[in-house]
Amino acid sequence: MHSLRSLAGQTAIYGLSSIIGRFAYFLLTPLHTAVLERGEMGINSDIYSWIAILTVVLTLGMETTYFRYASKEGLDEGAVFRQTFLVMTTSSGIFLGLVWIFSDLILKAMRYQEHPEYLWLLVLILTGEVLATLPYARLRQMNKAFLFAVIRLTNIGINIGLNLYFLLLAPYVAAQGYSIPAPQNPVLAIFIANGAAVVIQLFMLIPTLRPVSEGRKKALPVSQILTYGIPVMLAGLPGIINEVFDRQLLKYLLPAGTSLETVGVYASVFRLSVFISLFIQAFRYAAEPFFFKNASEKNAPVLYARVMEVFVLILSVAVIAMSALLPIVKYFIDSKFWDGLYILPILFISQLLLGVIFNLNIWYKVIEKTHFGIVISLSGAVVNLFVNAILIPVFGILGAVFALLASHMVMVCVSYALSRKHFPIPYKVPNILGMIMIASATSFGLYYTQSLPGKFLIGLGSLVVVFTLEKSEIRTMIKTLIRR
Repeated sequence: MHSLRSLAGQTAIYGLSSIIGRFAYFLLTPLHTAVLERGEMGINSDIYSWIAILTVVLTLGMETTYFRYASKEGLDEGAVFRQTFLVMTTSSGIFLGLVWIFSDLILKAMRYQEHPEYLWLLVLILTGEVLATLPYARLRQMNKAFLFAVIRLTNIGINIGLNLYFLLLAPYVAAQGYSIPAPQNPVLAIFIANGAAVVIQLFMLIPTLRPVSEGRKKALPVSQILTYGIPVMLAGLPGIINEVFDRQLLKYLLPAGTSLETVGVYASVFRLSVFISLFIQAFRYAAEPFFFKNASEKNAPVLYARVMEVFVLILSVAVIAMSALLPIVKYFIDSKFWDGLYILPILFISQLLLGVIFNLNIWYKVIEKTHFGIVISLSGAVVNLFVNAILIPVFGILGAVFALLASHMVMVCVSYALSRKHFPIPYKVPNILGMIMIASATSFGLYYTQSLPGKFLIGLGSLVVVFTLEKSEIRTMIKTLIRR
């Protein structure tokens, strides 16, 4: 019981620090959208989309590899850490060398010939985040949850503090006739703030790197490490491409003169859907240990089905609430980006389906057939790229959100079909589909209805229908809470 309480406490610390990080960065959205022009916001999103993709590539699945072998009998944890870290360092070194050699070509391809500093700050942030991955993993392996959270939150605090210094304090001081050191370019200021935070984070993680300098025996052949890690990387790559590569497609499939402005609008509006994704992430930290802990129970499939139903119920209500509050929520981004708000209902539903995918995908994890994860995420990525290539030149950002929605729908269908064959779970499909359809229709209805009475009636009516559909499950939840 003590170990379970300890695990729960550590999970809460890890999860809370990660969620706080995402939410804190989200709180910078009003500032960023106020000080950045549409094209500058596009540059910001462009750079960070590459960082997201390349982080998955350069880590080479070493975090999962380290966890897999660090606790294996007969292997030394320090030696495993040393080997996996050196593999990751080598991949980063090769990447740095290639960027140095081909920097002119890369800058031309990225259309940043006049701003080479963007490329090198991208490299700094990317390399720093990659090299921090395994030290953070080692802190988790060593059950040092508090130190993990302190370093993570320090990184976040420095990043936010420097953003406020560069983008708020420096302009204010300048308006008073004084000057303090700060970049004049707000895009550059944001990258420098992140880069500084990443460097300080690495210094704080140095004590964790002790095994690297101790010269222990090799724990495993490098070929075995790569054989395990690279498929993990390949499994994760389609997922991240599915989520962020649309920025690149918007940039290169639309006219060069205006494409970055379009990316800026898309990225700004996309940030408003973070409200939904934050709930999914919070649920993930709580649910994943729960799923595995109950995997051996006889009634596990029935339990998983109930979890899915309750999850979709709560998330459907969240989508309806967010859609109803859009007249207020929209002020999280500057008014110059409001012309893209029409894509939000589709984004909300896409995020809801992303949560469904997470719940569905538990089947291949509990039966240890993780190769199906590649099949599922790859199916979504292929659909995403194909639909984006067709629709973006015609519909712009609307094509991008339809591609995201289509890819999530395909992944839901593929995962559900495979689970029916390999690990049947008795989901109440009519109820789940009913809630998703109600949330979807309500989100569109609330967006296109202008009158407040009309919005109130649509929102209230949809909630009544959802609660009527799920009244038995809601009664069970209330009784459980009362008993507790």
